[in-house]
Amino acid sequence: MKRRISLLLVIMLLGVLSQSVYGQNKTDEKGRKQGYWSKVDKKGNKIYEGNFKDNYEIGTFTYFYEDGKTIKAQTEFSENGKKGKTKMFGKDTKLISEGFYLNKKKDSLWLFYDTQGHKIAEERYLNGMRNGEFNYWDKDKVLVETINYYKDKRNGIYYKNTYIRGYFYYTYKDDKRNGPYEDFYYFQKIKIKGDYKDDKPVGNWKYFDSIGNCVKTQTWQNGNMLNEKIRVDFGRSDRYIETKDIAYFYQTGKRMKIVLFNSEEISCINNIDEFLDVLGIDNILQLNKKLMVYANLDAIKGIGEKVGENYIILLEPKPKTPIYTDKESIKALQSLFNKD
Repeated sequence: MKRRISLLLVIMLLGVLSQSVYGQNKTDEKGRKQGYWSKVDKKGNKIYEGNFKDNYEIGTFTYFYEDGKTIKAQTEFSENGKKGKTKMFGKDTKLISEGFYLNKKKDSLWLFYDTQGHKIAEERYLNGMRNGEFNYWDKDKVLVETINYYKDKRNGIYYKNTYIRGYFYYTYKDDKRNGPYEDFYYFQKIKIKGDYKDDKPVGNWKYFDSIGNCVKTQTWQNGNMLNEKIRVDFGRSDRYIETKDIAYFYQTGKRMKIVLFNSEEISCINNIDEFLDVLGIDNILQLNKKLMVYANLDAIKGIGEKVGENYIILLEPKPKTPIYTDKESIKALQSLFNKD
């Protein structure tokens, strides 16, 4: 009797196993997927599992990482597989994003999270295209960036937080910058103000220091800069000079001396570091770090005789007193003039 019961249990168990193995990945007479389906990789690790009805996903589908065990994503399908609500997980099993699919394309609101569960991004889609406001936050919940899209193209306000440097914004139209550009210090005072047209700067641009002085102006046309002027501060008065006219400048005690290509010398109270920052350094070379000497590349004519460990720099216009290189600048000058 016991042997018959044992044999009967074995037969029943084999039947259950047979049903679980052979009752999956089936299609009906019309070739439509029906019931439980799963897929494995070459190593036998499960890729996904879920149920079909008349070839449409129904209920929850689960997707796995390479180990075939750790859940990568879960999608809850409805309306004959047309809609899907998805949650995605990291390998540590923590939720990293969630959102919706419509006809297998991203749709509506998607949210993204860091490892602590804090929201770090929200994105909006329509029929798989970016559509609406995209926002991104840092770990301290500070808004870092906002981008507006319409039919997968940037349209509307773009905002960027640059932290201690401040923040700026401009407007997109059909993926091109159009309209006002404004850049602010972190304490909300204006730093740069100008306009774009068809992704190119146009008209008058103004640059301001932290106390509101206009320290530089530019005039643009079709993306080409026609002129640029920088403010020279005399204390009770000021003056604007063309940046292209500056040959070299250096610190002299508590003042700064600017020498123009026409040999004019200007003594002012500008802070040399701030002056450099406003001027830009694309065509400016540091000649002596300790003495804070800087020159336009067009003003540097060569390397003169050696005095001690340094060389006299040949400048045009010729300075009234010699200007010497230092160890940090001599290599740059030697590369310019191929002098050992």
